[in-house]
Amino acid sequence: MEKKRTHIFAGKLLILAGTLMLILGFLIPDASLPAGKPDIIRVSVIGDFSGPYAPAVGAARPAVMDAWEYINKELGGVHGVKVEPVLRDMAGKIDLGLSVYNEVINSKPKSVFVDIIITPLSAALRQRYVEDDVVGFHAGAIDSLYPQGNSYGFNPLYPELAGVGLKWIKENWKEKRNPRVGIITWDTAYGKAILVDEFYAYAKEIGVDLVGTPQLFGIRDVDVTVQLLNLRGQKSDYLLTNAGGGGALAIKKGCKEMGWNITLVNTVGCDWGGVRLGPSYFEGDVAVLFVKSFDEADDPSIKILMKHFNQNNRTINEKTLYYIVSWCNALLEHKIMTDVVTKFGWEGLNTKNIKETLNTLKEFAPLNGITRLSFSQKRRTPKIARVYEIKTGGRLLPLTDFIEVPDMRPAKFR
Repeated sequence: MEKKRTHIFAGKLLILAGTLMLILGFLIPDASLPAGKPDIIRVSVIGDFSGPYAPAVGAARPAVMDAWEYINKELGGVHGVKVEPVLRDMAGKIDLGLSVYNEVINSKPKSVFVDIIITPLSAALRQRYVEDDVVGFHAGAIDSLYPQGNSYGFNPLYPELAGVGLKWIKENWKEKRNPRVGIITWDTAYGKAILVDEFYAYAKEIGVDLVGTPQLFGIRDVDVTVQLLNLRGQKSDYLLTNAGGGGALAIKKGCKEMGWNITLVNTVGCDWGGVRLGPSYFEGDVAVLFVKSFDEADDPSIKILMKHFNQNNRTINEKTLYYIVSWCNALLEHKIMTDVVTKFGWEGLNTKNIKETLNTLKEFAPLNGITRLSFSQKRRTPKIARVYEIKTGGRLLPLTDFIEVPDMRPAKFR
């Protein structure tokens, strides 16, 4: 009888020991996981979601939500930690942008990335990013990114994109003389971002004549007749701009009213959102972008994007360049944070290690190739672009494959 009790007691001890081991297994952290794992990670995006840039930039808001939902649900966040996007509208007003940046940067937990989709705000905050020890992705204006600090471009520099447009003009020019190109653009930091010495030098190098002086107009101007008359007087063969959709539409309407049938070459301003403002005005014009087109419906990367676009019941109004860009930014930031935590642990998820990882990134292809992204310590912007023709119905179809953009960083930053 005593022996039987002893066996029963021993069995209970074994069961108790096994239970304790299971409990401890859940309580003791896996040694393979970095210590200091946070409850949540925040990233922030500040953009013009309701002001003059909204026809194109406004789609960034739903895109950011869609992309991080996909990353959290299907990719497991960053090593199991969900990422919470914080979105703030600056409505095209720099003072409001500075205010929401201060709000975002002082929130807890602090955002790992703070992206800004508005050129003058990016330029105004470039030094603040260093002081506030945060990394961000911005539009490709030299003043927003250089001297090198904590800012990176989500697109090639604007003059580099415009340079690809000049190269396309030159390669398709049939006459013996140089093609003459007239510049008409917004009188804003974004609009004038192409007007740098390196751009003029490149035009001269490849044999394109930039005629007269650049014709500038306000962001809300709808009549640019005087500017167009000046450029027609210079016998321009092409027009070149770095204006957004509304500005490009003012140019094309003015040309039509004058009976001037001339091709407009634009950069990111002639995306799907801009062209939808007046599709018939833009037929035959040219846009230089840095991602694949929504209208390449059979492309595998576009199929992936559109699967989520449709699942989330997005509409035609969200089909803009910045819907694609925001997905690329989110997937890039996910990769960088994942790689940093893998290499340095959770305590190493800081600006120094993020920059180190970004500065060695080569040929990252989000969504299996919707673009390719490479960065370095010296060069903080992507290096490829593609020329598109605007077709009937506002479709953008490629005229070229992806090509390397000319390097237009000022010499002192190379």
